[in-house]
Order: sequence, then structure tokens, then C-alpha cells
Amino acid sequence: MRDRAQLLRILGIGVLGGFLATIFVVVPLLGWLPKKELGGFIPTGFQVRLEFFVALFALIVGIAVIFFVGRRRPPGTPLTWGEALVGATFVFGVLLLGYGVVPNEWLKWADNQLLWRPDRIWFAISTKWPVFFTGSNAAVEAAAGRGRIIVSFQALRDIIAATIYILFLVAQAWLWIAFQKRGRQAATTEVARTSTFGRPVVKRA
Repeated sequence: MRDRAQLLRILGIGVLGGFLATIFVVVPLLGWLPKKELGGFIPTGFQVRLEFFVALFALIVGIAVIFFVGRRRPPGTPLTWGEALVGATFVFGVLLLGYGVVPNEWLKWADNQLLWRPDRIWFAISTKWPVFFTGSNAAVEAAAGRGRIIVSFQALRDIIAATIYILFLVAQAWLWIAFQKRGRQAATTEVARTSTFGRPVVKRA
């Protein structure tokens, strides 16, 4: 059981590290590369919106502060009205960042700097062959064929925005459970064997 919990902890740290590296390292590098350096399917040569990264960094720092204070404050510690007011305001600010500021800054980034408009096609698939475009609707018309599936960059923008909400909702539930279980120790399976007189039972030689 302990090995499984440790494995899940290592896996979670790895996933979080990969996510942070993608957001704060890979994405700025893609923006630094010239346009269409990696083909039209992977966007490159775009402007990075600093407000989005600042909001995301503030969200991560806020969650870290919550766990830092939670580890230093054992469960059951008396809470004053002032501490409750400050804690509730801080948690409300973290929730506001996660559900309001970060998705909003992402939508602004996609609309203004990335120019993910409805007329820019991410990919299109027809009965003839899969064709990938980042141009206008005219490029999709060239794909021809019946049963076409057309996904624009605006649809991709909305998918990413919905994913941000879903991930933060799942993370919020997990963080609540982890915070409530802080400081708990695993129950031992060993039961002290005692006699009818309350004395410990000694094994026979």
C-alpha cells in the first residue's frame, strides 16, 4: 500500500513537472521559432501573452501556499474569526484565478495574439484523404469528398478552455481530499494480544 502511494506520488510529480515544462518552456520556444517552422499543424512564430503566464504562475503559487500553511497547522487547531476571514478570502482568490482569470486570459491570448479565428482551419478530413490546413475555408473546399469533418482553430481554443475548467475542477476535488487527510497516519494492522488479566501474551519458547 505504501509502495502504491509512493508510486502515485512520483507519477503525479512527473505529470505536474511535464505540464509546467510544457507551459513555461515548450510554448515560449514554439512562439520564438519562425512561422511554419514545424509545418502548419503545430503553430509557431506567435506572440506569447504575459498575462496568461502570470495568472497561471500566481495560481500555482497560491496552491503551494495553501499546502505550506496546512502542513504547518495541524488539524484541529483553533481558528479565530480573523484567520477564517483571511483564509476564506485567499481561497476565494485562488478559485477566482482558476475559474476566471486563467481561462479568460487564455481566450484573450487565442483571439488577439494567436489569431485563432473561425476561418482558420486546424484540420479537415474528407472521404478522399485527410488534409491538414491552417489557411482559410477555401483550402478546406479543395479537400472535397463527402462526410467532411472541419475543425477550426476557434474550436480548438474552446476545447482547451473547457479542458482548463475540467482539470481545475478535478484538481480542486483532489486538493480538498488531500488537505483534509493531511497529518493522518496509516492504521497499523498489528493488534496487541492481551490475556484476560490485561497482560500482554508472550509467545512460547
